[in-house]
Amino acid sequence: MTTRPHETPTTGDAFGALVRDCWEHGGVQEVLERDDGRLYRSPASMYFSTADAWPDVDRELLRRVRGPVLDIGCGAGRTLAELRARGHEALGVDPSPGAVRLCLDRGLPAVRGTAADLGPVDGRFGTIVMTGNGLGFLESREQAPRVLAELARVAAAGASLLGTTFDPARLTTPAENRYREHNAARGRLPGQWRIRVHHAGLATEWFDYAFLSPAELEELVTGSPWRVHEIHHGDFHYLAHLVLR
Repeated sequence: MTTRPHETPTTGDAFGALVRDCWEHGGVQEVLERDDGRLYRSPASMYFSTADAWPDVDRELLRRVRGPVLDIGCGAGRTLAELRARGHEALGVDPSPGAVRLCLDRGLPAVRGTAADLGPVDGRFGTIVMTGNGLGFLESREQAPRVLAELARVAAAGASLLGTTFDPARLTTPAENRYREHNAARGRLPGQWRIRVHHAGLATEWFDYAFLSPAELEELVTGSPWRVHEIHHGDFHYLAHLVLR
């Protein structure tokens, strides 16, 4: 579907409202709007799914976790709940105040912050995870160095950064091809989406979210406190295992 929502939304915490509504009532669809007018719909229940329903690379990520864990973009607590059920000490961070409140209501420790500004988070985490295409929080060539430096600030010596995404070149429709070409012409990463979340008359602020090829990820990591240790390819997505230098 390519039509923008008909109503003019109010800017607010649409994501927080979305996950709360799904938690309390179920049957809710997430609507993502991209800046070319395309809408992407998916069941919000994915933010509460258990590991057996996750993409293969996110399940592989769980097997690599060591030490205290920091979950970037924890959302409603999908990964936090799984980590804690497996006995890991884990803390979540999310920019949505509503999502953080829901995590706390579920007994899952979380604080408000972004990947580039972790706010009150301080510590030495053995593993930092970015599940569910979470490497998208690197955002752009300009923002990635700030994100990687901030994550290094709270990482223990030899820590792992585990994140998943997919190569945007795997999306081959004419609209996706045009979008990547338009991005490249503007000097942006080909898979750098500018998007916002809609729910119940609300919409988040517009934000950048990057889908990355392994080569593009390597480019972003070069010169940072991290190095690419391994790329683990799954059925469609891949898991990047980075290690603190």
